[in-house]
Amino acid sequence: MNKRLIFIDEPMDRDVRVISVINKYENCQLIDCSKYKTKIALRLQIYQYILYFIPLLFLSPFYWFQLNRKHQLKPKGIFSGFNKSIQIHIKSKIIVEDIIKQNKINNISGVHANDMFCGLVAKELKNHLNIPLVYDAHEVEFHRNRKNGLLRVVYDILLEKEIVKTAQQVIVVNQPIKKLYMDIYNIPESKIFIVDNNHFTPYMGYALNHFSNEPREVIVTYVGGGIFGRKLEDLAREASKTDVEVYGFFLANTPKVANEQNWHLGSKDYLPELLDLSSKTHLVMWCCTEDVCLSYRLSLPNKFFQAIAIGIPVIAYKGTYLADIVAKYDLGYIYDDDNFQVIIKQLKNRKKYYALLESIALFQQKLFNDGLEL
Repeated sequence: MNKRLIFIDEPMDRDVRVISVINKYENCQLIDCSKYKTKIALRLQIYQYILYFIPLLFLSPFYWFQLNRKHQLKPKGIFSGFNKSIQIHIKSKIIVEDIIKQNKINNISGVHANDMFCGLVAKELKNHLNIPLVYDAHEVEFHRNRKNGLLRVVYDILLEKEIVKTAQQVIVVNQPIKKLYMDIYNIPESKIFIVDNNHFTPYMGYALNHFSNEPREVIVTYVGGGIFGRKLEDLAREASKTDVEVYGFFLANTPKVANEQNWHLGSKDYLPELLDLSSKTHLVMWCCTEDVCLSYRLSLPNKFFQAIAIGIPVIAYKGTYLADIVAKYDLGYIYDDDNFQVIIKQLKNRKKYYALLESIALFQQKLFNDGLEL
């Protein structure tokens, strides 16, 4: 039987989108590209550097002007991270050679690549086997890291452009990223799609149905990795000034701030605890991301969809696309570095919290039943 190769670069249980992709295919084989430990020869890095350096010098001003004019691109200097992309590019070719040597390519009907590194691997394999490629760009892949300098951003654009050109289908997470990719890569609309946001089981009206007019405490919760860019230090500092408790469900990298007195650590199997908290407290999901790169600014994180799935409000950070969504559909609050205590005061108000739950219940219908594209 023909099978589909699915390339990932992190443990499967950290990303519900990967799980949903696997469930979509009847017969598939998972290949974790992060498990390939390859030492890259210095001569190969130097060759790749020389090969691309001159074109990058000419193209960088053009892409910087285009992206800065429309999206206020904020690269970190010129060279930061450039060598990392060179290594990833070389490594992708080595991985494909290894896959072919290990004879993992029998009866392959197509490949599905999650993010750009996997896309590079899949592109090489597609060219070898002449099979369909689906490219799932999880975020703005060419500006996904705050440490990316201008040369790395442009180099990654050139690499991703080759993936997009080769792919039969490109998947992105929302309308702004779709428009960005169509613009920068000249993708026809018939080729690029927004992923269905149905990765979480919806509990329609759950929090609303468990609302009580009795006084309840306010709980802020966070689900995800304890990594930079999620403004967790801000949350810890702000929460310490109030009587608010914080429940952290860290799927990877528990941060130091989680040791604060008013923090509670939940399990990675977080859903039962979330549902319990939403039925007994005024629960809100912390969904803030720093505006330090295009990917953070335009992302719609999984924790947002998890919050909506159980019907609780969210806190987004100012200037992000998520903040626009929150404001448009009345789904919670926008944190601006100075208004945390104002937000907590609003959350304590039973009438206002109930009105939020009603608004979110309506949004649940649009998102999960009507297929709303954000």
